[in-house]
Amino acid sequence: MSAADHWNDHYKQGKGFRPVAELEVDLLTEHLGPGNGRRALDVGCGTGEYSAALHDLGFQVTGVDFSEVAVATAQDRQGERDGLDFRLLDVDRGGLDMLPAGEFDLITCRLFLPFADLVPTVACARRLLVPGGRLLVTTPLAERQRAGWESIGLRSASLDLLRAFGWSAMTEYPLDDLLCLLLTTHFALERTSR
Repeated sequence: MSAADHWNDHYKQGKGFRPVAELEVDLLTEHLGPGNGRRALDVGCGTGEYSAALHDLGFQVTGVDFSEVAVATAQDRQGERDGLDFRLLDVDRGGLDMLPAGEFDLITCRLFLPFADLVPTVACARRLLVPGGRLLVTTPLAERQRAGWESIGLRSASLDLLRAFGWSAMTEYPLDDLLCLLLTTHFALERTSR
């Protein structure tokens, strides 16, 4: 069974994922400020609750997922809203490569990165960010999961690899039992006239 089939079955059964809590939205506001129309890409958006929360903060949001059922559910639940769009896109099969470089101010990977191929996903995310753009990774930690559930979190070695990607700034903050990493790309060098 492919990963897309697995997640389609998951969502067909009416299962969701961890709901977006008020504390999480408060922390987003504290660390990101108002969206003010900035463009955000929510990678692994599932049924769209996190995308909708970002939209409510004022971001123009594109949510992408490789599960047809999740995307259809997101479109149905979140309704037609200007600046909130959901697309079927397979991140592990080059789907992010179809998006234009330098398009997004923010890319989020909420509870998704442990299920993706980390290095190509993060490399592609960096390409999609504007100079000074941010990648927000929200993840459980593998070492803190009960036996048999380690795969839902990132391991310490993966976090170290993620941190070593050459960011200009990194902020880490806890969210209950999750870790949030806010990683900022370098700003473009300004040209000076002589």
